[in-house]
Amino acid sequence: MAITKILVPVDGSSHSLKAFRAALDIAKNKNAKIHVLTCLQKEDVGAWYIDKRTNKKIMGDAKKFAKEFLSKLEKPASDANVPISFNVLETKSSSNQIIKFSTSHKIDLIVIGSHGRSGFNKFLLGSVSNKVSQMAKCPVMIIK
Repeated sequence: MAITKILVPVDGSSHSLKAFRAALDIAKNKNAKIHVLTCLQKEDVGAWYIDKRTNKKIMGDAKKFAKEFLSKLEKPASDANVPISFNVLETKSSSNQIIKFSTSHKIDLIVIGSHGRSGFNKFLLGSVSNKVSQMAKCPVMIIK
């Protein structure tokens, strides 16, 4: 199977940084391009009783954090001579957005970090990596 396009969803965690590093190694060996995707979780303003101005500030802070994290990934990719694109999207469902992106960009491999949630938190919050692995049309590598 030829791997020319790798998707790496990142959230600023150490797990997503490990996933990026793994994808970078694969991309170097396969001469592939990396698409880095950050999904900013849009909340229903009414669901948490947050006014629109506060919600706008929260999203602005999230975008700033995402851009700062993504800027840290540019140099390693450049040093490895791996082409990379950065995508920051607002969504209500990160897992659905990752699948939609992977399909529309004809991604060959998704490399995603695992948060390692367990017990009640895993039941309550679910697992983006688990959902992606079940719904993706391409192979998914989960990095712990």
